[in-house]
Amino acid sequence: MPDPLSTFRLAHLSDVHLPPPAPLPIMGYVGKRGLSVISWTMRRRHHHLGLLSNAVLSDILCHAPDAVALTGDVTNFGLPAEFRASVDWLDRLPAPLAIVPGNHDRMTLLPWKRGLGQWARWMPDRPEFFPYVRRMGGITLIGVNSAITSPPFAAYGRVGRRQLDRLGAILRRTHGTYRIVMIHHPPRSGLVSPGKALLDRSAFGTIVKASGAELILHGHSHDATLSFLPGSRIPVLGVSSASLKSTSAGRMAGWNLIEIRQDAGGWHTTLERRAIEDAGTPHAIQHRSWTTHFEQGPAAS
Repeated sequence: MPDPLSTFRLAHLSDVHLPPPAPLPIMGYVGKRGLSVISWTMRRRHHHLGLLSNAVLSDILCHAPDAVALTGDVTNFGLPAEFRASVDWLDRLPAPLAIVPGNHDRMTLLPWKRGLGQWARWMPDRPEFFPYVRRMGGITLIGVNSAITSPPFAAYGRVGRRQLDRLGAILRRTHGTYRIVMIHHPPRSGLVSPGKALLDRSAFGTIVKASGAELILHGHSHDATLSFLPGSRIPVLGVSSASLKSTSAGRMAGWNLIEIRQDAGGWHTTLERRAIEDAGTPHAIQHRSWTTHFEQGPAAS
C-alpha cells in the first residue's frame, strides 16, 4: 500500500506552438518544413496566438501546481532558433516541469543537441534515455517519446520496441505509485485521423495494460477529451492546444488541472478543464472525478 499522499496538483498542457522568431525565410526551406512554413504564414499564425499561450501560462501560475506536464509541440517547425526562444517561455512555468516532444518538435532530422537537446533541463539529453521517470513522492511521471519524422501531409508517431520494453519495466517497478504516462500521440484510435495516429498504439496498449498505469496524458489532437485505453479502465486524457483560437469549448486554448489524493481505499482524481476566451479571460469549463481502487480500474463520478 502506498504511503498516504496529500493532494498533488498537476498542470497538463500541450501543443503550445509558440510564435516562431521572425523573419521566416519562406524560400529558404524545402520539403515538409517549407510546406509547414507556408501553412504558418498563410493560415496557422492567425489561429495559434501568443496572447492565448501567455494567458494559459499566467493561469497555470495562479493555480500554483506542484508539477507541470507538457505533452509536446512547443514549436512549429523544430528549428534551432525556435528551441532557443522557447526556453525563456518554459522557464516561466512552475518547476518541476516534464516535457515529451511532439511531431512539430521533430519535423525533420536535426542533431539532438541543436534541437531537443536544448530542453535537457526538462527531459533526457539523449533520445536513447526515453522513457524517463520523474518521481515526486507517490506520483510517478513517465515520459515516452512518440515523435518521429514523417512525410509531407502526415504527422504520425511511433514509440518503438526498445521504448516499449523499457516502459513495461518502469511501470512494473513503480507499481504502488500513481503512474502517469506522458505521450504526444493519442494511444487509441478515433481521436485523430489515420495520418496523425500512433502507429504502434496496439503494442503500446498491450504493454500498459499488462503492467498497469493510473493515467495517460497526450496532446496532438487539440481536443479536450477523456476516454479509456481500449480493453481497460485506464483513463486517457487529452487537452486542447494551449494557443488555439476557437469557439468550441473542447478546442479553445486551455489546460488541465489534475488533483490527485490517496487514502486507504485508492487514488482519487479530480479533473478541472481550464479554458481561455479570445480576450484572454480564463475560466473552468468542466469538472470530472473518479476513484481508482487499488488493483482495480477507476470508477467515474
